[in-house]
Amino acid sequence: MKELKILFNMMTSFIRRKKFNTSVVLLLALTLFGCTPDTSDAPSQSIGADISFVPQMESWGRSFYDTEGKETDIFDLLKKHHFDNIRLRIFVDPSAENGYSKDGFCDLNNTLDMAKRIKAAGMTFTLDFHYSDTWADPDKQFKPSAWEGLTDKALEDKLYEYTKEVLTTLKKEGVAPEIVQVGNEISHGMVWPDGRVLDNATEENWAALMGLYKAGQKAVREVLPDSKLMVHLALGGQNTLCREFLDKMNQYGAEFDMIGLSYYERWHETYNDLKANLYDLSKRYNKPVCVNEYGASEENIKIINDIVRSVPNGLGYGTMAWEPTRAMFDKEGKPSEAIFALYDEVYEQNLNPDQQAKVEPPFERTVNIETPVIGADVSFVPQSEDRGAKYSDQGQEKDVLEILKDHKFNWIRLRLFVDPDAENGYSRGGKGFCGLEKTLEMAKRVKAAGMNFLLDFHYSDTWADPGKQFTPSAWKELHGSALEGRIYSYTNETIKRFIGEGVRPDMVQVGNEINNGMVWPQGKLPEGKEKVDSDEEMESFSVLLRCASAAVRAADPSITIMVHIACGGQNPESVAFFDKIISRDVKFDVIGQSYYPEYHGTLEDLEANLNDLVTRYDKPIFVVEYHHNRKEVNDIVHNIPNGMGLGTFIWEPTSPRWGGLFDQEGNTNENIDIYPELYSAYTAD
Repeated sequence: MKELKILFNMMTSFIRRKKFNTSVVLLLALTLFGCTPDTSDAPSQSIGADISFVPQMESWGRSFYDTEGKETDIFDLLKKHHFDNIRLRIFVDPSAENGYSKDGFCDLNNTLDMAKRIKAAGMTFTLDFHYSDTWADPDKQFKPSAWEGLTDKALEDKLYEYTKEVLTTLKKEGVAPEIVQVGNEISHGMVWPDGRVLDNATEENWAALMGLYKAGQKAVREVLPDSKLMVHLALGGQNTLCREFLDKMNQYGAEFDMIGLSYYERWHETYNDLKANLYDLSKRYNKPVCVNEYGASEENIKIINDIVRSVPNGLGYGTMAWEPTRAMFDKEGKPSEAIFALYDEVYEQNLNPDQQAKVEPPFERTVNIETPVIGADVSFVPQSEDRGAKYSDQGQEKDVLEILKDHKFNWIRLRLFVDPDAENGYSRGGKGFCGLEKTLEMAKRVKAAGMNFLLDFHYSDTWADPGKQFTPSAWKELHGSALEGRIYSYTNETIKRFIGEGVRPDMVQVGNEINNGMVWPQGKLPEGKEKVDSDEEMESFSVLLRCASAAVRAADPSITIMVHIACGGQNPESVAFFDKIISRDVKFDVIGQSYYPEYHGTLEDLEANLNDLVTRYDKPIFVVEYHHNRKEVNDIVHNIPNGMGLGTFIWEPTSPRWGGLFDQEGNTNENIDIYPELYSAYTAD
């Protein structure tokens, strides 16, 4: 009886103070009467969407229709197909000179009107502060024009006042958001330049960002103490970077109740990386996790929702499709039955707590390469053969691959240019040497010979090396995320083409000799020793490299990925490079080094560097380009402790000037005879 009185007093207190939630009151009432509420129709996971474009679309005369062809309000359609959470973005002054919309879309008034529609539909409201007059994302976080000139405490105060004003207005109108994002995709900070954090961020930079975030946090806690704070990072599959950011938040006392991640396949790693990241973050920080931005399509809706549903301990809050009306409807507003059917399927699954999504555990990457690798780059061969070159061994003419295989070569590397026939390309004149079609032809010969295949992406129309990494001519107008996305799509489509042609690469280099970066100028790095202890920004390069790696792994997760630099004997430069890319969450399996003594030091320097790198990073290593000191280089790699030296690739063995295993007439010489001896010695070990 005493317990009933307590419950009754709690309920009447809630009602009297008008601070009750109807579901809470219902729960209390049912408990008073000894009843248990029926929650069988309550889904276990939220299905959400950001539809901030809708007011603009409606202003242009856009209508939406249901599957029966009846014109229907967008909120009724979304609710019918089980969407329960709507996110709206808000800009400070979108009508400003460089703002998002001269008509003021996504300002406070427009957001207020949309919020009323959300509440009228009985849906959860998530508010996304951009703290800018226009788009805020990892590429740009422009300070609002009205805040120009403000810094430090004055800027924090302004952000606090603005946030408080917006939330107070929404609250007074009875449409307060249940979830608030203090910033949009703030992995690189917000309100630049004051709150900018890249790979070279100092503690001062982090303190400035966290001061701004906490100003917004303070406003949310004061005005809406029951609303949830969601931190939003554009790092779907980047676990190292998520942890760095969230640990900084904890260090500075910045609060978050939920973790929201953007996930777009071109920028945020593979589905496996997304899965592993969500699992780790939910466990590490004991917070609900949400994919609060993804581009909905027939291919990914079920996959992404299933991954979030599978997060252990019920910490997968849900998903939020970004502007799904574009995928759900055609230009006339007619619905995509296939898209709506997928969301209906997700909802039905979510209703049953016993029906778990079929999601495999995160894929664990391993390197399974049979040693010793005795390899060669023979990318010149098709050109040489086109000019009439023939190859022979002991007076007998043979295919060059057969000759190499007879001498225990078991791997072949082929370089690939984006468009070698371009104006400044490698192979002007239309023959396309080292382009996709010619490389496919050569790869088929490699596989037919029973040899393994290493594909070397140059990401250029011509030679890419430490002294030049020219952007392909077809990409020269691309910058920022557009260039990153193109790196991904080009790499992914290329790998799929090789697989489709039956010549899956066994290993892939994402870039050639990239110690000074790639795809210049966006991916330019400090050169040589300037890289050591450098405070220059290297984030742009790291993102390009992440996109390239992810593209390979998305096509086939079992392909071994190599990162190749030309620092054979330069240990400080090598360490500076690999420390940086590992800290920026670049995923790769093996290290590749070039070694030419005229550029890369002594054999002792090479040995010391390779041994240090495998110890420091616990990754296998190759010398993937060399020409002189053939036996010595192979012995150094073979003798790396714990079998971490996997092998070598001699560069252009058919060239007398370079690899030097054939003479001018294409005949083998005595230099090639050491390789069967090396193979026998190494396998005998």
